[in-house]
Amino acid sequence: MSSESDGDEDGSKKSPVDLKKRRLDTSIKSNDVDKYKPYSKPDYKRSYPDNSNKEEFPVYVQGIKPEDKIGNKNPLQLSKIFKNVKGIKECRRINAAKIMLVFKQAAAANDFLSHVSLRDNNMKAFVPASSVERVGKIRFIPKECSNADLYHKLMADSEIVGVRRFMKRTGDGLEPLTTISVTFVGTVLPQYVYLDNWRYRVFTYIPPLMQCFKCMGFRHSAKVCRNDQVCSKCSGGHSYKECSAEFLKCVNCGGDHLAVSRFCPQKAAQIKKHENNYSSKMYSTVLLSSDFPPLLPNDKSVVKLAHNKLAPSTVQPKKQKLSQNSSHSSTAVQSAPSNIGSYDQLIKDDQFLSKIIKTLVMLGNSNTANTTAHIKEILIQNLTK
Repeated sequence: MSSESDGDEDGSKKSPVDLKKRRLDTSIKSNDVDKYKPYSKPDYKRSYPDNSNKEEFPVYVQGIKPEDKIGNKNPLQLSKIFKNVKGIKECRRINAAKIMLVFKQAAAANDFLSHVSLRDNNMKAFVPASSVERVGKIRFIPKECSNADLYHKLMADSEIVGVRRFMKRTGDGLEPLTTISVTFVGTVLPQYVYLDNWRYRVFTYIPPLMQCFKCMGFRHSAKVCRNDQVCSKCSGGHSYKECSAEFLKCVNCGGDHLAVSRFCPQKAAQIKKHENNYSSKMYSTVLLSSDFPPLLPNDKSVVKLAHNKLAPSTVQPKKQKLSQNSSHSSTAVQSAPSNIGSYDQLIKDDQFLSKIIKTLVMLGNSNTANTTAHIKEILIQNLTK
């Protein structure tokens, strides 16, 4: 499992579930596996739910071999490869190694994951993790619990497909922490998880800011960097391994510290921006995944609609006894919608609420018809600023 849950792993079709209880598999012996190795659901592959109400269903395609740069291939040649694929809405180039095919229906996107054109051309396809998964952070989990044990014991309102424990690097190696990340199927996080009947709050996991170790810039890796080499110690045009300078100079702010230091003001600002952008992206995904009813032009019920959509539900989920005859992969009971906790988190976020208010003011002052598409467009613009 990727630490960010948006890695480029493959995904598989799975049965929809409302409440998952994972019992410890007695065939798994703790001595046979690495206790703190990230654990994911066996044979799991991402796919879109058949009842999804999205307008687009993106699928990433890349070569099986790392050296196969299909993003640099002639697009007309790629069109010939996928000419027999049904349901394609459009094609996009992501980077040198990856392209995206956007489908009109979930079924067409899922069918394409095993299409013969992929096998014949040494390609693989997968659903982006950000489209069908969310990662939550859970604190105060006992260190003696292995990731495999946690996967089988945790209960939640959404299906769990991966568990990873946070590790701290020390002089003696890696030390396990009491914080874990859990990957859930769906576009919203459950509010709580249960471990041996103990309730734990689920927090949004924000992946760390990416910093290039070649140019010391942000939001890209050295693997794809086209900038010149920069020393993280003295900001010279060489690698830090070759540096003999007796002083420190950050290339980003000019301060007397390493360019990778967490005390760098430029890096701190970039981290804050990254966190805000990530939160806005998650919030907009939650809103767009909801079923907003169509509004009449200049409808004065916009405020009431927003309040009803964001207010936490007063209905409490009922705990139901799980069937003893149900298998691990098919255990499911009816529960309350999993987006209750997510809405509760949204209305407590001052930054998010200020952007909602700004959107409502803009709509009230607008002379154009407030159609659903128009409202969504203004809302997304405010959330992504």
